[in-house]
Amino acid sequence: MKLKYKFVVQEVSDGFVAVAVGADAAKFSGIIRMNKTSAFVFKQLMKDVTEDEIVAGMCEKYDGDEQVMRKDARAFIKKLAAADLLA
Repeated sequence: MKLKYKFVVQEVSDGFVAVAVGADAAKFSGIIRMNKTSAFVFKQLMKDVTEDEIVAGMCEKYDGDEQVMRKDARAFIKKLAAADLLA
């Protein structure tokens, strides 16, 4: 799975935001606000990855329970899918 559009992610004072760029900005004109963990998942989705690959990357980067990270990643991916942002 991967994102349907090209985005740029920028760190802001209270988290991260993502906006579509180029021609994709006409297709998706919203702003996505994220925390650090969601931004990590979002950036992974800029390339074609599996949920397992995302969770493995999270386990490398963060110290925490794998099942909790999987649950969090899955919940965020569901939100992106519901917003029709995944290809």
